[in-house]
Amino acid sequence: MTDRFQNVLRQAGLKTAGLLLLAQSAAMATAAFAQALPAAEASPISTGFTLPRAAGSLQYAVSAGESLTWGYYGNSGPSSGTLLDGDLAYLSGAKNDPFSLVFSGGHSWTTSNEPAYSFLNLALSQVVRAGKWTFVIADSVNYLPETAATGLSGIPGAGDLGVQPVQIGVDLGQGVLTDYSTRVSNSSTAGLQLALTAKTSISVSGTYTILRFVDDPSGVGLDSDQEAGGGGLSHRINPRNTWGINYSYSNFTYGGAEPGFTSQTAAGVYTHLFTRKFGISASAGPQWTEIGSSSGTQSVTAFVDVGATYTGEFSNAVVFYTRGTNSGYGVIGGSLSDSVVGTASKTFKRVWAGAVTAAYTQTASLPAANVIPYSFHTKVGGAQIARAIAHNLSAFASYTVEDQAHENAQTIANAFDGFAQIVAFGVTYSPTAIQFGHP
Repeated sequence: MTDRFQNVLRQAGLKTAGLLLLAQSAAMATAAFAQALPAAEASPISTGFTLPRAAGSLQYAVSAGESLTWGYYGNSGPSSGTLLDGDLAYLSGAKNDPFSLVFSGGHSWTTSNEPAYSFLNLALSQVVRAGKWTFVIADSVNYLPETAATGLSGIPGAGDLGVQPVQIGVDLGQGVLTDYSTRVSNSSTAGLQLALTAKTSISVSGTYTILRFVDDPSGVGLDSDQEAGGGGLSHRINPRNTWGINYSYSNFTYGGAEPGFTSQTAAGVYTHLFTRKFGISASAGPQWTEIGSSSGTQSVTAFVDVGATYTGEFSNAVVFYTRGTNSGYGVIGGSLSDSVVGTASKTFKRVWAGAVTAAYTQTASLPAANVIPYSFHTKVGGAQIARAIAHNLSAFASYTVEDQAHENAQTIANAFDGFAQIVAFGVTYSPTAIQFGHP
């Protein structure tokens, strides 16, 4: 996937399912999207849901589990729930016109004071190559009861912590955690790339994203719209090194009286593959932001996106740092975030699999006249262990911790404030991938 296209996707705020989908499409169309790393081979014995490793295959899983939650819903004691969820991923066998689909969804039934909820993530992508031209269209829709936190689904305790895209340059920081507030988000993207030479290409893309809060008991979720677009140039120096330059423009608008803002970014991009297993990507440049109020406040900050990815035969790890503006995650009307995120997973002794994740994000309000600056400090960590108990059946146990504090943000009613823990355990049925012929 071109660096320009990746940056626009980051600016649009696509969540895990959409990023996973696009990363898998990129891995299939290697001639058009040269930044993908090779994926690890799956263990022949299932330790949980995994992504398809070959074109023309479909992978699915069904999980059932129990969870205990402390501190998230204002309860001093533990709240319990029963979760039933499923995952599905498909990669078509077409070489020039690959199609991909990723789905995760389920329902949680309350067994004490925890509210019941449903969730789903669906992402579709189509790549079309015609000579020197490559077209990409994609759509991602998410229905979640709170800010996405861990795993493919974004729901702690769903048993999918180790499922993640293995792709350099597709990075998103952790969002501001909210109280229970159901939201729907949808992001549609179209991209076009033209290969000028065997090593040099130009690209343009556009994205439209909406965020809507539904059945919000507090009525404080902040709806938003975003239009984003841009273009760039990419040049492959050799098989290991690629550089580029990018420009993007984003316009954010909000419901009610909240003023919108615009953001423009110019960045240089460099990608280096040390080996087939390990690579890094760096993008940085100035970012101009203007708030659309009567004061017309303007500011210039640094945009940074630096990441490293390791992909072994039975293990992978991703760590990245991002800095840039975003929509505010339905909590505030635009923000500037600094985020460090790391994830790792490993399969060992064929029947055991482990995964860990950790994220720290500082999110600050955009500078505006007559507004007291406020900020959020968000920490999320998780660990999961799974073991095969039959060829297609496995058991898992997970632990997630979420911690968030405010500074000068007492009036932000939709933001979570405090410390929460989630312990979950369950079983997953995930058979061998279904093959649909050869690519």
